[in-house]
Amino acid sequence: MSTRFRGADPMDRQVAKARELASVFLDARLPGSDDVDELEGFIDSFNALIGKGRGQGSFRYGRLNRATRAEFGLQLSRRRYDKLFRMAARLEKRIKAYKEAIRKNGLVLIAKAGLVEDIRREDLADRPWTASFVAYYTARLKLRSEFTIQGQQRAFDELSQRLLKGCDKHEDANWFAIAHVFPRADVLVKLTDEQKGMLLGRWFGVLHKTADRLRVAFERSRIDLETMIVKRGDDSSTWNTFAGAWNRARDHWIALIVALGMERTFEAMLPGKVMRLMAADVAAWHRISGGGIHPDTLIWRDLPKPWLVLTGHAYCNLDLVELACAKHGVATKDSGWCVPRPRTAVAAYRPTPELVHGVAVENPYFASFLRKLGAFSGRELKLEHLQELLEPS
Repeated sequence: MSTRFRGADPMDRQVAKARELASVFLDARLPGSDDVDELEGFIDSFNALIGKGRGQGSFRYGRLNRATRAEFGLQLSRRRYDKLFRMAARLEKRIKAYKEAIRKNGLVLIAKAGLVEDIRREDLADRPWTASFVAYYTARLKLRSEFTIQGQQRAFDELSQRLLKGCDKHEDANWFAIAHVFPRADVLVKLTDEQKGMLLGRWFGVLHKTADRLRVAFERSRIDLETMIVKRGDDSSTWNTFAGAWNRARDHWIALIVALGMERTFEAMLPGKVMRLMAADVAAWHRISGGGIHPDTLIWRDLPKPWLVLTGHAYCNLDLVELACAKHGVATKDSGWCVPRPRTAVAAYRPTPELVHGVAVENPYFASFLRKLGAFSGRELKLEHLQELLEPS
């Protein structure tokens, strides 16, 4: 299985074909197939060659007739011109899909690992404990989901705990970088109000972007709000990507609101969580094991939908969320509906093939460190040597 999340497919084939069709006219330099600005410029140049404006892709109304082609200076046959016109329309359609795929892929990363993409290399330079915690913890966050009804592995395990303690004891840690992926109260308290405000603004921006995509996905589907079980015709992968990004952003946003002492904000607005669509076989497994619909699904069903709350078309605050939780017997303390998740539970370390391979491919230096620690052997970790391995030689 692939060790990477699938990104946006580049436009190299489309660009090469366009270059072939208009080789006499176009500049010899081809744009990078993954550079949006260069691709946009290439498409504009291609359109300019045939007198076509952006968005004028109608084969019936957008084409030039023989007289206007001659007036524009195009000495092309109708067949040749039509071929170029169709190519231009396809390029515009493809760049639109490509940009949307890039945005969606960004939300996949946010759903899995928070704002890790915003952490710069210089934020981790000369801070081996900080770099090790961020690298290891985000690798744990991005583990493949398991086919189970017992819950997924917790990302914060024994090694994560040791590395985080090391940040506190052995170096001038970059807590701002750590807070991008791990907004626990004892981490956020080490940030300045300006840093907290920056993260708060970023996460609220993610909420806004994700809410709009959730609205579109919801309107295009016929999601069963009673069960949230996927059925034929539902685009579950897209919905679950957006739901994961929304819940991650909401979780961090709540943690930062509390860290800033702004809890009264929840009296005016507190949008709820978004439930993922569940596969029918997993739902059947739940029923066979004596379970039923998860209470969180019932709360999600009863509350106003988040995209309506953020656009001002519906009202949802702390009182409504607490009322829904009480109705369905869900404690608000540890469920993440009203207060930040404590993030204090420590899972037992259990290496996985995906983690071992992913670290080895992405960061051979860190893979070597984990190997010396005994992480790949399947035996107990040599945690007593952790400080020694991280000390500069």
